Amino acid sequence: MIVTVFYTEMTRADEMGWSQLSSDQIEIQKFASGEGEVLSNYPSLVQSLMVTFWNWDPQKELKKTTPRVIEREPFNVLQETIQNLVIHFDVTDSTHFRKAWFHLKPDLKVRGLFGFHDFKKKRPLIILRMGIHGNVDELLAERYLAKIIYEDLDANFLLLESLTSFAFLSQNKNISFGGIDEGLQTFVILKELNRALSPFLPITASFHLMGLSMGGHGTFVTALLDQFNGRKIKSILNLCPLINLEKTFDYHARDGFGPAFIDLWNARRMNRLFDMYPKEISGSQWWMTLFDLKPRFTPAVLQILNSQRKTPLLSVDDIEKIVPGMKWPKGFAEHLKNSKSFYDLNNFWSLYQGVKTPMGLISTPHDPLVTNEFNADMITKKTQPGDFSSLKMHVFDRGIHCGFAPVYQWDYVVDLVKDGLGL
Repeated sequence: MIVTVFYTEMTRADEMGWSQLSSDQIEIQKFASGEGEVLSNYPSLVQSLMVTFWNWDPQKELKKTTPRVIEREPFNVLQETIQNLVIHFDVTDSTHFRKAWFHLKPDLKVRGLFGFHDFKKKRPLIILRMGIHGNVDELLAERYLAKIIYEDLDANFLLLESLTSFAFLSQNKNISFGGIDEGLQTFVILKELNRALSPFLPITASFHLMGLSMGGHGTFVTALLDQFNGRKIKSILNLCPLINLEKTFDYHARDGFGPAFIDLWNARRMNRLFDMYPKEISGSQWWMTLFDLKPRFTPAVLQILNSQRKTPLLSVDDIEKIVPGMKWPKGFAEHLKNSKSFYDLNNFWSLYQGVKTPMGLISTPHDPLVTNEFNADMITKKTQPGDFSSLKMHVFDRGIHCGFAPVYQWDYVVDLVKDGLGL
């Protein structure tokens, strides 16, 4: 009886804590990942098979030896790839994990997943911008990072979905992706979390930012705007981030099995666009890729964006209404207003100057998605426009696209993230 009453009171306290986080802009839902309204189009059979046969907990398989063993040896590339997507970390308990919608303006909303230990102790809040198709009802490539943040670093998190996720595409009439839009949105969300009398402040010790893959592109935009507007971000860590959008997608437009597979996967994951742009997508004859291995779907989407998305979903006027006293880096507002194409809009690097927030950038040699030649390597070789004086590069010799858990011992991966965030 006493246990039942105690549990009931704890549940009420947690529910009250969650409800207090809601605002006009933030809609906290009652459901955790994979519960309530599930907005996912990931092939359920594929995911079920992966979880059934490959689900594993790298923390339990940790080898503690003297001298310290750093590396782990997967059987093959297939095992390494799948293991990185099915790490055991349960985010279905709504006591600690809740989905949320961020209503940025009447026709624009972005989904995220909060992870809070409790509503008593101040902890770091780490905002993680997810990679391409990143979806909080699935939590695949980002799951090992969420596990580290929550379980090993004892921090809270906010995972923000990619604008290429099924949830975003199914709930918004206007589309976009890439650094400018995601970076502006993250900045606005950060300002809401930091506003005066925000209910997040009593439970947040510091704010940190992470980006994975395509989600990393926007962290540079957020860092730049934050630099001129109060510097609320304490540290930033990017794992295999996209740097040059146009060069990377041009590279993936070449003929071949790899680019064709990625293109068809994009068509599957972004199938909402078939309804939004039937003429343009059908006219690309995307299905012919099955026969000649020439990507068509993704180039058609980029052609649509280059003609229609010359300005961001959140305009300069929108942001100035949301953020009173907004200060713009030199030339940045003009860039947002006057870009000639989607590619031009996302090529902001000449304006990336003066960021003092410590940032770590991690890359791996085997990266079939964010090709190093057009991204991290350009920073290393100092051929990339922009000011990276506050950035520290870390190049690792193992791992496919920053999937570290299958190839390094868990405590080593934890230390990598901990050190990168300065925690």
